[in-house]
Amino acid sequence: MFWLKRMLALGSLLCAVPACAFTFSYGNLFDVKDVKNEGGVLQLPLSGGKYKNVKILEKDVYDFLLQCKTDCRYPAESTQFVSVDYRQAFTNERMLIADVDFNNEVTLTFLVFKNKDSFSVKAPQEAVFKDKKLQKQVKKYLIRLAEKNL
Repeated sequence: MFWLKRMLALGSLLCAVPACAFTFSYGNLFDVKDVKNEGGVLQLPLSGGKYKNVKILEKDVYDFLLQCKTDCRYPAESTQFVSVDYRQAFTNERMLIADVDFNNEVTLTFLVFKNKDSFSVKAPQEAVFKDKKLQKQVKKYLIRLAEKNL
């Protein structure tokens, strides 16, 4: 009986397939690191272990990511962005939390801080912009949004 239990435990360990993390490139715009596919469920990285700062909005993108086993690139056809959901943080009246939708397919959550003489923008740590021009445009857009709302 003892050996049977050991063999079953060892067999379950061997059958368990660990989820390997991969990098998702959204066109030439940005990369999202540490994406996982765990048993057919997409696991996007969490900031601080609990904040969802990267979200997939479009089913086609989600289905594409479910097929990825290693680093993959989704072709972003255009570079339109808009923030349809933004709010002042409950814990800090000088901070704006803004969800920015890219092509209505992927959302990144940014933090905008009102400093003494300026504003600073913090992108999600999991997303790394490859298109620096787009990154500057998003930053300017978010600063204007913060000026109106903070």
